[in-house]
Amino acid sequence: MELHHEKNLIALSKLLNVLLLVGFVVMATVSIVLGLALNRTMNHQERTLVPPTISQAFTISGASVDAPYLQMMGEYFLFLKLNVTPANVSRQYGRLLDYVPPEKWAGIQPLLLTDATQIQKSNISSRFDPLPGQTHVSLESMQIKQKGQLIKTVGDRELPAEEVTYIVQMAYDNGLLELHGIMKEGQPND
Repeated sequence: MELHHEKNLIALSKLLNVLLLVGFVVMATVSIVLGLALNRTMNHQERTLVPPTISQAFTISGASVDAPYLQMMGEYFLFLKLNVTPANVSRQYGRLLDYVPPEKWAGIQPLLLTDATQIQKSNISSRFDPLPGQTHVSLESMQIKQKGQLIKTVGDRELPAEEVTYIVQMAYDNGLLELHGIMKEGQPND
């Protein structure tokens, strides 16, 4: 009788071990699925914004942006960089630097400081007028290419308008848009 009882106990413990193993596998699977679902929810939560100074809606998420948002922000960065006077250049460039990530800041800030000093010292004003239909957005490379007229004034003397193309390089990481550079086509990053 005792042998039969021991066999029952062994069978019962084997069954209990199997049930515990199945429970563990099920709980591990559920945990993985919930973790993946939480990650997806966190990175793909979309928000649609229509700020008062921007004329069209755009969509952003924790992981990506759409073309209208990239275009509007690129145009905004060009506005800050190219529509300057001796009186507002420090404020404009300061706003630009708010979007520059720490790892790029040391390379961009001295260039903007030199440019701002030259603008103030030489009494230079500039205005950039984008040409309609001349904006090209690349979501893959996170950049816009904008062609337009750059009009500069030195003191009271207006220089001839120059047709230029600028490339604005951006990055989007964890829901934060970063400015990596503004380049005049054919010239190094500034």
